[in-house]
Amino acid sequence: MNIAIRRRLFATYPSTIYHAVMVLSVLIVDDEPLVRDAYRAFLQRRPEFELVAEATNGEEAVAAASQHLPDVVLMDLQMPVLDGVEATRQICAARPDACVVVMTTFSTTERIVPALQAGAAGYLLKDVTAEGLTKAIHQAVLGEMPLAAAVRRALVQTVAASHVESEARLTPRETELVTLLAEGLSNAQIAERMFLSEGSVKQYLSQVATKLGVRTRTQVLVRAIQTGLVTP
Repeated sequence: MNIAIRRRLFATYPSTIYHAVMVLSVLIVDDEPLVRDAYRAFLQRRPEFELVAEATNGEEAVAAASQHLPDVVLMDLQMPVLDGVEATRQICAARPDACVVVMTTFSTTERIVPALQAGAAGYLLKDVTAEGLTKAIHQAVLGEMPLAAAVRRALVQTVAASHVESEARLTPRETELVTLLAEGLSNAQIAERMFLSEGSVKQYLSQVATKLGVRTRTQVLVRAIQTGLVTP
């Protein structure tokens, strides 16, 4: 079953029901054995996740992603042979619906922006708690782009200072949605605030992404801030 179908199921059913019938397969990518050990122990304690493979560099990650088609890839950035950004780019190019969550110690925009441009579905720091990582994986699968707080701040500060012109024109409802997105609200929270279904929120996001010429949720936010459509 592909990730798009899993996302629809996960969005449709309560998490307890979903976890009872569906398990998310995970690929671990990190060159540090102790880090892989920690991730492995984390996954083994949670029945909603299944570890399908491990990789020690980006080249191995690309091969493992192609072989196992994991639902989620936990991707380190600084690795030998092939770094995490290029590995993410290749994985997402081969599978546009791939869900790669960056796990790193770097919170500078020099690392953040290339990873998101490569197609990362989330960007977390390695000091995240087990509960935080579990929540972030679920958010990433749903397309909600989890970002560490420090990462979000750095990203917003950088893009706010790099204004670009755009011919895109958003409707009042689309502008409202992007404004709520800039506040860090999830799809469910946006749906509640706008009196819409989560499906309608996703449809609006897709329409906005098309108008702005981007693909992911975070790219929508970045482009909207750059073009002055919303104020961070």
